[in-house]
Amino acid sequence: MGGLDYWLVHLRWTIPPALVLWSTFRKLRTRRDVYKTLFLITATIPWDSYLIRHRIWSYPESSVVGPTLFAIPYEEIFFFFVQTYITATVYALFSRPVVHAVLLPRKPSDGRAARWIGTAAFLGIFALAWAKLEEGGEGTYLALIVGWVAPFLALLWFIASTHILAMPRWAVGLPILLPTLYLWECDARALQRGTWVIEKGTKLGLAFRGLEIEEAVFFLLTNVMIVFGLVACDYCLAVHDLRSYDKRTSSVFPPLRDFLPILLNSPDAAQRQRIEDLQAAIEILSIHSKSFSTASQVFEGRLRLDLLSLYAWCRVCDDLIDNASTVAAAESNIDMISGCLDLLYPPSSSTPTSLPVRVSNKQIEAALPGLSEPERGAFRLLSLLPIARPPLNELLDGFRTDLSFLALSDSKGVKTNGSANGNGNGISSISAELPIKTDSDLLVYANNVASSVADLCVQLVWAHCTPYSRTPAQSVPRDPTLSEAENAHVLAAAREMGQALQLVNIARDVPADLKIGRIYLPGRGLDTPVPELTADRRALLARANEMAAQSKDAIEKLPQEARGGIRAACLVYLSIGDAVGRALDEGRVMERARVSKGARARKAWQAL
Repeated sequence: MGGLDYWLVHLRWTIPPALVLWSTFRKLRTRRDVYKTLFLITATIPWDSYLIRHRIWSYPESSVVGPTLFAIPYEEIFFFFVQTYITATVYALFSRPVVHAVLLPRKPSDGRAARWIGTAAFLGIFALAWAKLEEGGEGTYLALIVGWVAPFLALLWFIASTHILAMPRWAVGLPILLPTLYLWECDARALQRGTWVIEKGTKLGLAFRGLEIEEAVFFLLTNVMIVFGLVACDYCLAVHDLRSYDKRTSSVFPPLRDFLPILLNSPDAAQRQRIEDLQAAIEILSIHSKSFSTASQVFEGRLRLDLLSLYAWCRVCDDLIDNASTVAAAESNIDMISGCLDLLYPPSSSTPTSLPVRVSNKQIEAALPGLSEPERGAFRLLSLLPIARPPLNELLDGFRTDLSFLALSDSKGVKTNGSANGNGNGISSISAELPIKTDSDLLVYANNVASSVADLCVQLVWAHCTPYSRTPAQSVPRDPTLSEAENAHVLAAAREMGQALQLVNIARDVPADLKIGRIYLPGRGLDTPVPELTADRRALLARANEMAAQSKDAIEKLPQEARGGIRAACLVYLSIGDAVGRALDEGRVMERARVSKGARARKAWQAL
């Protein structure tokens, strides 16, 4: 079909994978992904225009419609757009699990040799290509490709070589390899059809299955340039996120005045410590909270880092209570946590809306004797979060409730290893003194251990996803685009959702809790056989679903950047309640219901 051959190539080869990737990634796409892709698309236009003006390649009249921009046919401009989009989207999908801040160099000397050797190598290749261009003749096209790409690669390598080398190999290699192999096949078909032509006298004449060697090198190097450019962007954004701790502000993109300091950034002691603490937090969550570690991938920038830090701190505190060797040791740990919070929120000067004050690492270490370095790191990260203290106090009250079960067992001489008293649970009946006696007690407990965390998460969302984040944070974050009444409504809804999710957790863990001497079902004793608790567990699940339904509409008023992720996390956790309900219906009352990774992914996708 005259004039439409090039568009037919797009219809058959480039548009279908781009649409598949768009439909796959559109719910996860962030503002950073969009801007990085648009920035890279513009880099190819000047070079492409040069090649066409100097007759390195050309397009038969039958293959293009006619209109051009800088001598480039619109079909060709679209090709560079769609190639960049495909490669950038594949990179975004594979790099989503990566937390870029923890890959930053921890010493100024890290990667220095690799940086200079790689930069010199790319510049040397550029010099050889320039010499070939001066000579002319066969190889001119290949020299133009290499000569155009090499300076960009030298610059990108100089900026981000440490990050390129620190990235998982699959997160860099596959986004280069997969689009390259696909576009090689596409290009070979187009050359065979005569959709575009490489002029004789400028090429080497080497080909494989119809693919000219120059074209193979072109697609490989352009995809390397795209991926290296994206890694360099992620490196700069990670430095920006890490520097934002010192400024006590955050933003999606750094202002123009910060670009040079970011490029020249040299990690100081404070940055090195934060990188190590973030790495420790990620390792803690990868072992003890895989679901949240996965869910965090839908967030970006400082919000993702702060959510990881908050959950790691909660995990550390929970373990300090649950894994204590004695009641006295657990009580001492609660007092230690409370004392550290007094250090961060001085009682004499703080208000319910005050944010933590800055304290030295030595002060935190002195307040946390006996803790490991990763555990102290969780408290150091907590000191950097823009959150107020009241929800943290609620968490401490929840820990004290859990501790009361252990204290009660000790006072009665009750064993909690599942082997005592012949009652099927290994626990004697002491229900009259249990801390959860009424529905009110249950809701207070759920409020303390879950609504508090929901409250803190909303504070972080408001701190990093609203105009509030553009000015120094002096008090507890709020969304300035909403009225005070709307802010209060959103926060109350989030806290109710937290309670609902905790009820699901309680219903699921009844058999496990009984084995360690705990029961959170009002009016039930520790000697109650698990099968007799089925009706209670079903009632708890029904109540959780009702509370979640009441609160989900208000959560839709959260900032758009975080709304989908919060919605997905809630729906995935509620799906655990559905699994518990099915297990109870099928008589599997002793089973700890689980949801497969595939089912969690489908629920999260649906929520996004």
